[in-house]
Amino acid sequence: MTARPERRRLQLLRFVLLLAFAVVAVQTARLQWFDRAVPPGFNSGMLPRIVEGEAPRGLITDRNGVVLAHNVARFALVAIPGDLPESDAARARATVALAGLARTSAAAVRTAVERGRASVDPLAPVTIADGFSSHEAIALVARTAGMPGVQIVASPAREYAGGTLFAHILGHVGPIEPTEVDEFLGRGYPLNATVGRDGVERVYESWLRGMPSRRLVLATPAGREVSTLGGVAAEPGATLVLSLDGELQAAAFAALERGIATGIASKDQGPSPLSAGAAVMIDVRTGELLVLASLPTYDANLFGDNADASAVGAVLEDPTRPLVNRALMEAHAPGSIFKPLVAMAALDEGIATPDTKITSTGAITVQDIYNPSVTFVFRDWAAHGRLNLYQGIARSSDVYFYYLAGGYRQGGRQVFVGLGPEKIAEYARASGLGRPTGVDLPGETEGLVPDPEWKERAIGDPWYLGDTYTYGIGQGYLTTTPLQMAVLTAAIANDGDLLVPHVVRGTERHGALTLTPTQVAGRLPNSPGAIAIVREAMRQAASATGTARSGQPTGVVIGGKTGTAEFGPINANGSYPTHAWYIGFAPYDRPEVAVAVYLEHGVGSTHAGPVARAMFEAHFARHPLTVTPAGARP
Repeated sequence: MTARPERRRLQLLRFVLLLAFAVVAVQTARLQWFDRAVPPGFNSGMLPRIVEGEAPRGLITDRNGVVLAHNVARFALVAIPGDLPESDAARARATVALAGLARTSAAAVRTAVERGRASVDPLAPVTIADGFSSHEAIALVARTAGMPGVQIVASPAREYAGGTLFAHILGHVGPIEPTEVDEFLGRGYPLNATVGRDGVERVYESWLRGMPSRRLVLATPAGREVSTLGGVAAEPGATLVLSLDGELQAAAFAALERGIATGIASKDQGPSPLSAGAAVMIDVRTGELLVLASLPTYDANLFGDNADASAVGAVLEDPTRPLVNRALMEAHAPGSIFKPLVAMAALDEGIATPDTKITSTGAITVQDIYNPSVTFVFRDWAAHGRLNLYQGIARSSDVYFYYLAGGYRQGGRQVFVGLGPEKIAEYARASGLGRPTGVDLPGETEGLVPDPEWKERAIGDPWYLGDTYTYGIGQGYLTTTPLQMAVLTAAIANDGDLLVPHVVRGTERHGALTLTPTQVAGRLPNSPGAIAIVREAMRQAASATGTARSGQPTGVVIGGKTGTAEFGPINANGSYPTHAWYIGFAPYDRPEVAVAVYLEHGVGSTHAGPVARAMFEAHFARHPLTVTPAGARP
């Protein structure tokens, strides 16, 4: 979505340059043959110059039209280094005067001016000070009258609404960095341009920037404009319409805060639990992200034009890392929300059928392959008894998935053949894990899908059966992001399409909205039958007798799955802190949305499930289900 604005800008630049050359040619001819037709003063050293004015940056709204980013007037005191006095003494006096107006040091002004004089474009404005009010700007205009190379300019500044709800998505704007000068100059930007630095401001820079105004003027050698010869008006940037729903985003943040607090308050979460988590809601039909929440967060205006250095420093040094979007920039062990993927793989590989029975007595034991007198115990969270595959998922039995992943030997005999680590890794990668989802935001991490070759290469150790057992329940070396798990859940709900998630619903120009097309990155590597079986198992998991019932919203049947993953150093009582996860889709019979919830600390069913339920209920309060007669189509 970036090629067309760039092409239009280049065409406009060519037009203005041709206009400039034409005017120079005409004026030269007039000077030679029709001196009386020359504009006053042109034959006294005046030259034509192209003056560029920044276009209003495009607005950013949520999907309902609520404005999240807009422009306000900003006044700045700027110098044109190439138009300041040539003599060192006169230029030094000018920098001292500028320093007084800007209430800054003369050394700082001198450094900025000399850097501008030595740059590739000494006529590019250098900002000495900004953030002036309109009254202050009027006074500065009077005080700078007659000062060559000094101007008071007005330009739009960015202001963000929504407080902390959209900071990770919106990003912020800022000046061009020195390492980016060549790139942006090549794209037709002036050196003093403001560009997107993060979030959608950065990703959709070409659409938001608009097309700057360009005027062809006659100016004195000191830079004073005498007359305007022509030009092209600025065209504001496109309005960026996000797929996010502001009210759903607010509801998710509130639920996430509650979940984080209750998770931290639970037992065995270590001495200094981190108040962090993320929540995602995705449209399973289009890939539009309706919610993308990450805590802790920050104010999107923090990095604005009048940024408070101490406030910025506090955020940068905050050990909770509020600048990190935990929905997509961090990956963690997913725990039992990985089990649906293992189940689908086992079904398609013939390892299991829906009726495969496995008994969980609360643990299995495995002899050390090198020392049979040593026995390892792999525990379940409860003794579930005899289970089929539906019940194995609904009850989230670890023993059931130890069998599916690694098989089991008893009395020296292989009584159950499992998938093995290579096959698990194959299905996980084909299901979108271990690689970025392609979301239209910067900084996405890919997570890790391990296998024996990776472990040997990265750690220098062989792969053991115990590694396969923990792999099968979503622990060990496996890591995923909440966004990846939301995309996977959406694929289970929509019969297999792995959608490319996006936060921008479309771009709007002149009242016409161009929607972001739905993109399918691939399909689950599973048969429709396997997907349907697991979908039904997730419905049972979210029913009254399942472990995922805490995510069930009032009046809506869903599919769900909880996850609780151990991590970190062991506690004094021998337990480990745990991450809390929940995935789900709704409604079950005609899925619309899928969710993924991650809490840095807590238990999936106890703490993450209620967050998912609140998100589902907020969605269906805004989009009530339509009940249709049997056999009828809505």
